[in-house]
Amino acid sequence: MERSVLLLLVLVAALVAAQQDVANTFCPICNMVVVPSIAQAIKGNQAVYACDMAGHFHQLTTSPATFLRGAAIVKQLPEPYTHAKMGCPVCGELSFTHAIPWAPHGNQKIFACSEDHAKQILANPTAYFTSTPQNDTTDFCQGATGMYDGFQSAFHGFCPRIFFESWVLDSTIKYAIGFIGVVLLGVAVEALTDIQAALQKRFAKRYAVSIWAKEVDDEDALSKELLACDNGPHLVSRRLPLWCKAILAGVYMCTMAGAYLLMLVVMTYETGFFFAAIIGLGLGFYFFKDVDDLVMEGNPDPCCST
Repeated sequence: MERSVLLLLVLVAALVAAQQDVANTFCPICNMVVVPSIAQAIKGNQAVYACDMAGHFHQLTTSPATFLRGAAIVKQLPEPYTHAKMGCPVCGELSFTHAIPWAPHGNQKIFACSEDHAKQILANPTAYFTSTPQNDTTDFCQGATGMYDGFQSAFHGFCPRIFFESWVLDSTIKYAIGFIGVVLLGVAVEALTDIQAALQKRFAKRYAVSIWAKEVDDEDALSKELLACDNGPHLVSRRLPLWCKAILAGVYMCTMAGAYLLMLVVMTYETGFFFAAIIGLGLGFYFFKDVDDLVMEGNPDPCCST
């Protein structure tokens, strides 16, 4: 039993050691850290990885010749391939003399055992791709991305990923649920802003402790002159109990959490979600904001709130 467990651990360690260091592997297009699940396998146990920016993986796999540069001589495997167990994509040879870099950025390469084999790979890179990418297409969209290169639509484009890696909206139903959710999030942000203002007024009216003083420290000469005519005590400030402040702080944190989540959705640059956020905020303003007040309170903007 102990031997079996030990053998299993050795095999797992060998598999881990056989892979390149993906944590230190960077996208050839934008130089961002790659996502391990977004990979195109290449013969010889090699692969090319990409980030989750829309279109980057698709560009690398559909037109790889555009991103592969001329072969260079290598004496040893560089980072992040120092512990990788690979073979030449053409013949399977385990020793390498040349490397073909993916460019213009990143640190990824395809390794070959000779200059001739490197030239063969450069001539037709897709011939050495061995499997379909893990983030395949659906009838609604393809791939998955957390941020588009400028405003784009997910319809027949790239599937949007929001908040979590597993939240990929790759179908019409999922996208519709996400759209409605973003609208409701915008409404909730405006509602929480109004609730915070209403609670603050209510607490100040019912529970605030007023502090009075006969003398007021005011540097304004006119204020001093006016106050000198009044011999009664003057209201200096109002203080809320700690439990009131705690409730207001909790509502404020919820408001900011919703506002930041809404900001992250907009930062995906998915056109539909941008309009969903605007619609949600507009509906929340319409239903919850008291426009008849002389001063409209509340600011749900996470970038400029105070």
